[in-house]
Amino acid sequence: MGTKDVSFLLEFTENLFHKLNLITNIIDITKALPNDLDLGLRNSIIGANPKLNKKIDFLDPAFIEKHIIYFSIDKYKCHYIFIPLPTEDGHTIFAAGPYLTEHASIVQTNELCKKLGIPANLYSFMHQYFSSLPCMADTAIIENYIDTIGEYFYGVGNYEIAYITQQPDYDTTYLTDTDPSENEDIVKRMEYRYSLERNIVNAISRGDFNGAMRSSADPAVRNIDNRTQSTLRSKKNNLLAFNTICRRGAEIGGVHPLFLDETSRNMAVKIENMVTASQDTLIHKEILKAYCALVRQKSTSNYSPTLQRAMIYIIQNLYDHTLTLQSTADQLNINKSYLATLFKKETGDTFTKYINTKRLERAIFLLNTTSHSIQSIANDCGIEDVTYFTRLFKKEKSMTPTEYRAMLNEK
Repeated sequence: MGTKDVSFLLEFTENLFHKLNLITNIIDITKALPNDLDLGLRNSIIGANPKLNKKIDFLDPAFIEKHIIYFSIDKYKCHYIFIPLPTEDGHTIFAAGPYLTEHASIVQTNELCKKLGIPANLYSFMHQYFSSLPCMADTAIIENYIDTIGEYFYGVGNYEIAYITQQPDYDTTYLTDTDPSENEDIVKRMEYRYSLERNIVNAISRGDFNGAMRSSADPAVRNIDNRTQSTLRSKKNNLLAFNTICRRGAEIGGVHPLFLDETSRNMAVKIENMVTASQDTLIHKEILKAYCALVRQKSTSNYSPTLQRAMIYIIQNLYDHTLTLQSTADQLNINKSYLATLFKKETGDTFTKYINTKRLERAIFLLNTTSHSIQSIANDCGIEDVTYFTRLFKKEKSMTPTEYRAMLNEK
């Protein structure tokens, strides 16, 4: 295989792994291994110039010549991938990692530290270190991809994929008089995560679902709280924190706290009702959709202060069937005709049309989330006449409220 072919595939693989938040290195094994190969872990807990080659000296010394691709686990339970490259020098490898395949709880991290003899002053750093690593619970796709690389580099049957776990040693001397919390690599990864969170907030403030989804899909954002031993509880905690971030984005986007509070509570209930950890992906996406929709539909940031006050008053009194243009104008101490003109000019709708739209939005929400009767829902939306309510609903949705609910039950 030509050098150009190898370079192209390596560049593609690096880009793929970086999107998964995986660190990659091209390593000449005849030279000193880079100190940041493990994101500075050993340098932080052992000190300068540790024997970093211990990380790969448990592999077959001739693994390059034998074309052995390794999925390895070091004594700190960190996973790495080592791929020998078909280069002319014969001593170059591609390395990816570290990463985890299950989230490390504080209890598990403490047990590992005790087992390895890591002193208590380093426990906090170890928790921080593990929380900064990407976690890939399902590595099947990566393994199949690496298998394809092996075929591409060496041909079917001319390489081997091996899985190996480094046996722990208990004679390592760890630092006892230092605080490694300012580890440069860890700090950079934390800063990167916060930059992604800012991107999410900014995207939601514009109602940009696709932009928010791109940033929030990064594994650096999806790393979960590791303070509990339960993966399900940890994922719930992470989603609750994510819910707060998204709410902040919608608030910046001009959504009134009335709407924010309702959406935030609904999302929190969905999160707490999770029964399996695998549900987090769907709820993560649902949270983003809900807040982006809020910004697009409920934001008042582009309206004049007077109209903003009117809109807030309407939402607060939507259930009141006596709500009218006159009562709203009286409440705001402004002229009725002026308010009507303001609505038409800034929203493109009449006051009555705007109220009916908001009442139908409320009705649709209740039909989706409650089992209340149609009469009860009509009353909750400020419409006493259920026949009139049904006629309005059918005009908007091309079906009656009863038909709409039946459609929901069929899904």
